[in-house]
Amino acid sequence: MALIVAGVVVLALLGGGTYAGVRFAMAGNEPEAAPQRTVAPGQTEAQPGGEASVPATDPAGTEVAAPPSLAKPVVVDRIGLGQEPEGVTVSPDNRTIYVADQNSKDVHVVDVASKQVSVVKVPNTPRFLALSADGSRLYVTLFENNFTGNGLAVIDTAKRSLVKTIRTGPRPFEPAVAPDGRVWVPIHNGARVEIYDPQSLTEAARISVPPNPHWIVFTPDGRTAFTANHESSQISVVNVADGLVRKNFKVGRSPHALAVTPDGTRLVATNYDLDTVEVYDTGDQRLIHKINVGKEPQAVMISADGRHAYVVNEGSDNLSVIALGDGKVVSTVAVGDSPRVNAISPDGRRLYVTDGRGKTVTVLRTTEE
Repeated sequence: MALIVAGVVVLALLGGGTYAGVRFAMAGNEPEAAPQRTVAPGQTEAQPGGEASVPATDPAGTEVAAPPSLAKPVVVDRIGLGQEPEGVTVSPDNRTIYVADQNSKDVHVVDVASKQVSVVKVPNTPRFLALSADGSRLYVTLFENNFTGNGLAVIDTAKRSLVKTIRTGPRPFEPAVAPDGRVWVPIHNGARVEIYDPQSLTEAARISVPPNPHWIVFTPDGRTAFTANHESSQISVVNVADGLVRKNFKVGRSPHALAVTPDGTRLVATNYDLDTVEVYDTGDQRLIHKINVGKEPQAVMISADGRHAYVVNEGSDNLSVIALGDGKVVSTVAVGDSPRVNAISPDGRRLYVTDGRGKTVTVLRTTEE
């Protein structure tokens, strides 16, 4: 007998044929048949995105006011690194960056001050990264180009050693750590999100979403998650408490990455095939801005003060900076060859961009010194 976490299975069709399915079940068990709940076309269940802000932190972890962000970040360094750097994240104390090298089995650990690099070996090709809130655990998605070797590697950052490798569904993309510490992993070829318990390191639940989920973000209050479902051209709105998909809404085309502003009111999505960025209200998913950027926008981060979005354009080797107040591109900054992913330091002062073919990480200053 299957164990159902939320006690329900919901399958619905929204207007325009939009799929709205959710499965929230214990790992290793298929859910039993359950009554269907029909959602009327266009029906939404509006929920505020949350007004809590996310302050920057100093090296000691103390909350400080977010510094004003620059309209045009300044390139201050390029770090040669690995064979094809892709995923990147920054430690809570701003002192360390972690980089997945996708043409190897290496996760690079870079000391920001000294630029000294150490390596943690993982069993298969590392792709994308996420850190626990305290920075003690690094979660790394793994898969090979032929879609084998799918997994989630768990690294102890203090010991810089592999704790465990968990088998996942096919092509796990950008992981995200929820405010409750659970690790959400979008399964690109599985049309689902797998959720892992940080203590047992086992799958605790899974949620069905439209095909090809790439990215997951949470509102600051931890109540809502959004998934970018790349080849479905939809974003899913998920209630974190029960794992139910409240809504799937259409976006321009091929949403690749997402970011939420620190005040929780705006959702920013990159449309890889359209060379655009769209900004939505997190509460009712109303489109606020549609913005032309560089070629093949792949990733996006928001400045610590919430004023600017930094968009990585893989096809044009640059960074578009958007003023979120009026939805206009205010500057374009050249980075390395084939930029992939970016990460902003918790103190809001540095932006790190992985340059895949360039075999570098571009470091940008995002505030005045």
